Amino acid sequence: MIFLCFSSHDRYSIVKSCLYHLKNYGYDTWYDYHELILGDKKHEKNFVKAIQSCDYFVIIYSNNLLNSPCAVNEEALIYAEAAKRDVTIFPLLYNLKFSELPFEIQDKIENLIYNEITDDTGCIEPVNQMVVKILLDEMGYSEFDFTPSIDSFLLRKIDDNFLKTILLEYLSISKENFNARISILYCVYKYIETNNVLKDIPIHYSQTINYLSHYTKLNIPYNHKELIIAELVIINLINLI
Repeated sequence: MIFLCFSSHDRYSIVKSCLYHLKNYGYDTWYDYHELILGDKKHEKNFVKAIQSCDYFVIIYSNNLLNSPCAVNEEALIYAEAAKRDVTIFPLLYNLKFSELPFEIQDKIENLIYNEITDDTGCIEPVNQMVVKILLDEMGYSEFDFTPSIDSFLLRKIDDNFLKTILLEYLSISKENFNARISILYCVYKYIETNNVLKDIPIHYSQTINYLSHYTKLNIPYNHKELIIAELVIINLINLI
């Protein structure tokens, strides 16, 4: 599960956008408005139980967060949890530069990959990076491994002649032809789905491919991790066949 840490003042400007993309990709996300109900003990349920049950944390640093004692406390608990077990923290700097952060926060994130976001950039690019990270974790790859891709070795595992033929075509297409490549991967997914090659496709795989198709319209002028996400999903599905 993915935990969102933020100031309530940023809820409608940027947080809901991040939540929207994560949910549409099919990932369970802890969001206080959805999980907390009247009468709950906020500290125990939101700060303790939720943080202990999540493996991924999105911290949206902003001037609002820095001025919110509640959010700052939540952020500190996340790093305390990270000191006890292996978790992943995704820092997003909302309308802030790294140099504008307090030194103690700079020390926390200087060794992490972070993204600077604004209302104009939105959240889709950093969310795509989160999805890549989670898919790689599911595949057992560490941060020091090269990102796997569809290759001739993978094709040797495939018995289905149509799948093998269309993926050979995929490999023959220029890597800069983003539209053709993601269109073929979408067709591969639809073939797997409609021909029952897999009886039970993991829900977040199907939601991921369908959401990629929905928001890109299979038209990618620039590749913001969309092709990597699609390839990783197809690789996982092929390994499940």
